[in-house]
Amino acid sequence: MIFGRNKFLRRIISLVTAAATLLGTLTLLGSCGGKSKIIVWVYSDEYRSELEDFLKTTPLDLSFDARIRVVNSTDFETELNKAVESGKDIPDVFMLSPDNIKKYIESDVTADVSELGLEVTSEKYFPYVVEAATNQHGSVKAVGWQADPGIFMYRRSMAKVYLGTDNPDEIQSMLYDWDQFYATAQKISQQSDGKTRMLAGQEDMLKPFISSDDQPWVRDGSLVLSQRKQEYVDYMQKMASGHLMYTAEQWSEAWLSGISDTQSVFGYFSSGICMLYVMKKACGGKMKGEGSYGDWAVVPGPASYCWGGSWFAAYSGSRCKSEAGDFISLFTGCTDDETRMDQSIRYFRTTGEFAASSEIVTSVRFDPQFEDSFIGGQNYYQQLSIVARNVSMSNMTEYDNDIGGIFNTYMNQCAGGLKTSEQAINDFRTSVKVAFPEISVE
Repeated sequence: MIFGRNKFLRRIISLVTAAATLLGTLTLLGSCGGKSKIIVWVYSDEYRSELEDFLKTTPLDLSFDARIRVVNSTDFETELNKAVESGKDIPDVFMLSPDNIKKYIESDVTADVSELGLEVTSEKYFPYVVEAATNQHGSVKAVGWQADPGIFMYRRSMAKVYLGTDNPDEIQSMLYDWDQFYATAQKISQQSDGKTRMLAGQEDMLKPFISSDDQPWVRDGSLVLSQRKQEYVDYMQKMASGHLMYTAEQWSEAWLSGISDTQSVFGYFSSGICMLYVMKKACGGKMKGEGSYGDWAVVPGPASYCWGGSWFAAYSGSRCKSEAGDFISLFTGCTDDETRMDQSIRYFRTTGEFAASSEIVTSVRFDPQFEDSFIGGQNYYQQLSIVARNVSMSNMTEYDNDIGGIFNTYMNQCAGGLKTSEQAINDFRTSVKVAFPEISVE
């Protein structure tokens, strides 16, 4: 899924030049006629299966036949460049993630959603979803499909033993800010004689902690190592030196093993998608009493942040923009047609994924089907909807994934005692300068 694979998306080359190359060959592409065939790119086999199954069962008379292709996020830019340069098999619709959306909405590769006959507003979508899809000129160039706000998931059995309760409201009062989070981590360590730690690794809390940063990684061509990021270094060191977290890298075998282990890890910063596709699979069971299944609970935690998510955009050179808009509206709820909206709602009820459309979420968030036995019967849709309204993505840049990844690498080394914080920061600056010579690094 998106949340793991996107992290390693690399900068390759700008698509603007490639798009310009294609403009001279558009006359060769022809126009869509009759039942149009459109090409759609998604990041995984799971997404392709979900979309294809849904299209087979919808009663709507659609204007298109969709050929859905899986293009891994790590290969996305290279594959799109090849398609654009060759003029063959160019996607009419493609999936974007937080790691690459800023780059594409600022380029000529994506079409304004108005060209697709769609209208996206903050009244219909969570504001941060629209914020992320709006370029510097105020044009909305992608439609939110899945929102993936972050949550904190903890072990109920450990909470009862070490904190005296597993009640989510009471636990949230112990985790509502980073000072309380640290104090609670200390208590868990003390009560467990050091056998249980708050987190599997520092990477879990990096994104939540800096989500409140009002400074982007890059501003006016210069690297910004803001006060908030400096505070993170200090906080992370305090957690590490106090033995309040392990040093497992996210998605590693050691990180995953803590999900089913009976004692080692108290909680994980997570999301709806992570819960559905990672934690459930790694918990060691499929019903209460097996592994850690049923022993989890969900709270907002100390910060509102975006874990991942996805958007659909259309290729600016597509001759099937109306059909592309038809496809996008079907899966995102970007429609005023009640029948089509019902189908969009059906998709999210079927998959259990969290919609980027606040209208869809409002209509289904109290459905009993979202009262998941994995988290002791809590309604995770309701929990996610609370967080989603407070997320901001106003300081996104096209460099975030890469520079954030470099920063994380050195924070892992620092947490593991391989580097001092000063060494880690100096090495981070040097690595950014090597990777991005166009950025000024003071």
